Amino acid sequence: MKLNLGAGPNWENEGWHILDHKVEKNSGFKIKGNLNKINLKQNSCDLIFISHTLEHIPHIQIQNVLTEINRIMKKEATIRILIPNLYDIAKAYVNNDSKFFKKAIDEDHSIRKDLGLGGMFMNFIVSPGQDTILLDRNLNKFIAGYAHLYSYDFKMMKILLSKCGFKNITKKKFCQSKIKDFNTPCHILGKKPIYKNLNNKFYKKNNLIHEYKNGKYKINFKFTGFDKDPLTSLIIEAKKNLYYPINKKNNINFSKNNYNNYAFSLLHNKKLRSKFNQKKIKI
Repeated sequence: MKLNLGAGPNWENEGWHILDHKVEKNSGFKIKGNLNKINLKQNSCDLIFISHTLEHIPHIQIQNVLTEINRIMKKEATIRILIPNLYDIAKAYVNNDSKFFKKAIDEDHSIRKDLGLGGMFMNFIVSPGQDTILLDRNLNKFIAGYAHLYSYDFKMMKILLSKCGFKNITKKKFCQSKIKDFNTPCHILGKKPIYKNLNNKFYKKNNLIHEYKNGKYKINFKFTGFDKDPLTSLIIEAKKNLYYPINKKNNINFSKNNYNNYAFSLLHNKKLRSKFNQKKIKI
């Protein structure tokens, strides 16, 4: 099986399956699910692609997600990852590189523009969306929905991938891979496989509908292909080495080298735990 994780329901590519929480139900090559618990057997995937999805995962859960991906991969199977490149984006911000961010907006027209370069930079790390919900501490009030929640550079990803059982972790260039599939860029299904920034100008020029109204997207086309956003993307390939189930010893959230365990401190609050139980919130 070749599997694109987090592709969205409007992507398809011959010979590939997709897994996404926005898929309404399992149908043909589409699998409904999330990355914390993938409903596939161990050692079932030959090839994995995941593009601009890991930044939507709370950093507290990243080890679990990467371990789940590793679990479903066959030994020596390859994963190709695209995420916002924290190093390049931070470097552009520190250097006050307005040209970089102007090009970045051309890649992604949704980038925040009203707070200068700092606002654009932060948009890559934290952004509005529909993937994670933030409630107030009393669990009574909706605050906002979020998309991006974290960002990584290559060194961070190499450490995480190594801890989660991957090897041969390398940076890759845009649409360059020994795996033929990954040499085709993301593009509109039925169009020539040439990369174009998929922004509002492109959609208008090609008479395509890509609109967000009343909480839903209206799209009259499908995506296919793989790599996108060459300016701002960090591209990594790795192979599965071994499967390391998470336990008390290797759980990075309880390492002495970070403060992640504080994220679970509210679970000691009896009143809050009672509210979790009342509202049937899983802990």
